[in-house]
Order: sequence, then C-alpha cells, then structure tokens
Amino acid sequence: MASSSSKWFLLTATILLIAVVSQGQLTTDFYDSTCPHAATIVKQKVDEIVDADKGMAAGLMRLHFHDCFVRGCDGSVLLNSTNTTLAEKEALINNGSLRGFEHIDDIKMELECACPGVVSCADILAMVARDATVKLGGLSWPVFLGRIDGGSSVADEVNTSLPFRTYNFSQLVATFDKVGLDAKDMIVLSGGHSIGQLHCGAFFERLWDFQGQNITDPSMDPEFAESLKAQCPRDNPLLFKGTDSTNATFDAAYYLDLLTNKGLMESDVTLLSDPFGSGIRHQSCAGPILLPVRVWNGHDQNGQHTSERSLRLEEELCSHRATQLLRSVENNSENVSHCNR
Repeated sequence: MASSSSKWFLLTATILLIAVVSQGQLTTDFYDSTCPHAATIVKQKVDEIVDADKGMAAGLMRLHFHDCFVRGCDGSVLLNSTNTTLAEKEALINNGSLRGFEHIDDIKMELECACPGVVSCADILAMVARDATVKLGGLSWPVFLGRIDGGSSVADEVNTSLPFRTYNFSQLVATFDKVGLDAKDMIVLSGGHSIGQLHCGAFFERLWDFQGQNITDPSMDPEFAESLKAQCPRDNPLLFKGTDSTNATFDAAYYLDLLTNKGLMESDVTLLSDPFGSGIRHQSCAGPILLPVRVWNGHDQNGQHTSERSLRLEEELCSHRATQLLRSVENNSENVSHCNR
C-alpha cells in the first residue's frame, strides 16, 4: 500500500496531469443547474469500465493528456478524419495506441439521455481521467468544467506537440515549455506512467540494441534486464509489459523503479540524467511535493465557455459511432429505456 506521503505526491501528479484549467473561465460547479448528475453518471460508468478492464484506466487518462497537448483540452482527439484532413487519432504517435474511444461514446450517450446538448466531450474527458485515476488508488481532485468542443483535428499537429519516448531531458523540457509547463511539472507528470502497459518495442533499443551496439543499456539493472528479455524476446516487440512493478495501482512504484535502474523508456530514465530531475525523483518517493495546479493561459483557449457552445451533436458527437446511437435513440422508442437505466 502506498504511504500517505506518496499519496500526497500522487495527488499533485494527478492534478497536474489532468486538471488543466483556464483561469477565471472554468468552474467546478459549471453543470450544477444544467446537468446536476453529470459527475455521478461519469463516475458510475468509469467504475464499470475499469472493473471490467483495469488496463483501460491508463487508456482513459492518456486520451485526456493527448487531447490537452494539442490545441488545448478541447476534445479534438476524439474527432474522426475527414475526406481532406487526417485527424489527431490517426497521427503516428496515436494510431493504434490510443484506446477507449468507444467508452467515451457510451458515457456521452448516457449524458445525452440525462441532459441533451449540455455536457461537452472535452469535459467528459477531464472527468473520466480523474475518475479512472481514483479507481486505481489515486486521490481525487476538483475538476474544473465548462470547456467547449473544438471543431478541428489535425494529425500533423500531434507530431509536433507531444513528447516522444526517445526524448532526452532537454527535449522533454522544451516540449512541455511550449504548453506553459516547466521541468518540475514535466517530472511530476511522468507519474502518469504509474499505470498501464507498453509495447516491448517502446524500449527495444535499450533492451537489445543500445546505441546501435547490439547490447543492453548498461545503466539497466542486470537482473531486471534478464527478466525483461524473457518477457520481451527480441523477435516479438508487440508483446506488452507493465509500465512499472505495480502497473494496476496508481502509486509511487514508478519512481522507485527508476531509482533502482528498472525504468523502461528512454524518456523515463533520462529524468535521472539531470541533477534537478534526480532530486525531484528522490523527493517523490520520500515525501510529498506540493505543487500548484498549473494554469495553461492561452493554451486551453477552447476551454472557455460561451453561450454558443459547440457540442457536436449532429455531425459528430464524440465520434461517428455515438452519433449513430443518438439517432437510434431519437428514432426508435424501444431504445428510450437505455436513457432511463
């Protein structure tokens, strides 16, 4: 079980990871009068989803993170490609790795039944990420709401916005700086890797071909490396490995693994290559790091509320599948019971 100090640190990590707000524009009580049961509906659905598949919690968190790094937290990661534009979900770094879209669709459908045309997909992502984290042991935090949904999604913007697994410390700092986050934020945000799984290919070079020399990264713990090779044979990079030693629980094991040379991706282990990063890592395991919730001024410009909020109800709910379901509810009285469950 995680210590109380570790949980305080992880609360900070999850707030930074998920509760990205625009100062003075979003509020925690945004839906209190228009959809008072929105948070309850979302939590109940997330609990059901994660009970059925604990691994999906990481996927749901990741959807929100990838959404916020491109165009702000506007739900654009959910949009489908058009005849002329490849959408964010089809970008190289996202295609085949992002998952959970169908669950966001289902949650949106429940909310549409309760409060038609009220809750944005962007706000759903924010609430879902919080509830998925809590479900696996993380502490809760207030989610600021009132975002509007973006109407554009461009794959090329993903490749120039999100951090890559091979980035070194300086590259990571530069990437986070673009969205108003500093080195400390970046290190804390890495705690999101406490849950979930990776393709073995994500760390293939470190395990099998470090710097093109056909060797294992000498900084990796030897016993851990041998165990990892058994789980991730050289000829099968598509197998999966947990992101840390307790990948189904949101705890401090990710940091402890790094400090004992059992990290996986280059973008994780590189955090120890910088004195600042190493110091923060040790603090994260030893006690709480209390950081303020970051305000992404300008970056989350689509999080602003206006009276003309775009909710993509007709052409694109959260994705084409949800639109079909909504029309089915509207046109077939036999489906009305779905709204009353």
